Amino acid sequence: MRKWVQAVAIGMLLAAAGWLWMPSSSMVKAEDCGELVGTEKVWWDGAELKPGQIGRLTVTAPTELWLSNKAVKTLPSGAVYRVYALGGGYFEVGRGYAIKNDARVRYETPSKEKLAAALCVQQAKANMADVTMNGVAIGDSRAKVEAMYGKAKRKTKNAYGLYWEAYDQGGYKNFLMVSYDRDRVAAMYTNQPIVQTKKGTGIGTAKTAVEARYGRPLAFIQKKDAVYNIQNDEYGIYLVNGRYVTFFYDRYNNNRVDGVLVVNRALEDEKPGFYGTPTEELRTAYEYQIFDLANAARRLHGLPALAWDAKAAAAAREHSEDMAVHHYFSHTNLQGLSPFDRLKRRGIAYRVAGENIAYGQYDAIFVHEAWMHSLGHRQNLLYPDFTRLGVGVAFNSFHQPYYSQEFYTP
Repeated sequence: MRKWVQAVAIGMLLAAAGWLWMPSSSMVKAEDCGELVGTEKVWWDGAELKPGQIGRLTVTAPTELWLSNKAVKTLPSGAVYRVYALGGGYFEVGRGYAIKNDARVRYETPSKEKLAAALCVQQAKANMADVTMNGVAIGDSRAKVEAMYGKAKRKTKNAYGLYWEAYDQGGYKNFLMVSYDRDRVAAMYTNQPIVQTKKGTGIGTAKTAVEARYGRPLAFIQKKDAVYNIQNDEYGIYLVNGRYVTFFYDRYNNNRVDGVLVVNRALEDEKPGFYGTPTEELRTAYEYQIFDLANAARRLHGLPALAWDAKAAAAAREHSEDMAVHHYFSHTNLQGLSPFDRLKRRGIAYRVAGENIAYGQYDAIFVHEAWMHSLGHRQNLLYPDFTRLGVGVAFNSFHQPYYSQEFYTP
């Protein structure tokens, strides 16, 4: 049996006289809040008590909804609204809207304990890092990461002139790639459901929700005197408080986030061009990074990990080199040899085999994500009967990388 799919290159508050009251974070001491991350919810009578909410009102008789001193809508009896401030004869119910405080509404307040809990969550969210992965944030120490994961399972060069250190908690569980600058986290990536952001985005969040929260992604990155176009439907890059945050989208899961990369802006800006400087060390690094990324993806889909195969890796590298040197892109080389012919030449006997190729993606992370978002490549990566994988990388004269994966089962 042969499995081979052709690859492709991849409003204002109502102005009213009087006063407004809203809760102050000074009402709660940090030591009273315990260990919170800012994503918790506080419940009050079956509904979430939102940060900043001080009560709720229920309309008991038709009344007006006001915005900027104008009645914009008549509210029916039974409508319920969260209240965030009150004063001057009005309740402020969010986004600049207000409802008159009179006999047509009933106002209720939560207990002091509920309000205190909501304020604790609000404070934790304010202190929360923009993006965390299993609790790890940019700027955290190596010691914090290693207290959670132990020593890195693999350390390999990256295009930023630093190293990716790969961590997991057994069998690629909670897989995390971290790059340190002076023992502080300067970049990180995961494709596991361990991402939290201040805006409530993580693995599985819809692309539409990401763009609603973060806006349109960057169209380009400027490095010194050059401008680099980075628009792509398969991912969106945002500059968030001095960090480039990339959300990768899985077109085969309703365009939901399936990977997140965070890089300090200074690192990205100092990297030469798109690809960095190609070296033998970087080539080998990409090969092992792609191997780990494949197994982390298989873990997420409930599949067994693949074993590294040196013969398959040699076949993959040979094909990548051939494409890079002779400027072509195909599963069949210029001598007419298919992937299966090339495996046999390496003395590999297989029951089932497959190949993925790609070129031009920035690095191992981007090519892995590109393969996962292309049906034929994804099927190879997630094919349950494959047991072995070899990866080979080569660079052409323009520093563009060519990538090959050789899968098989003896």
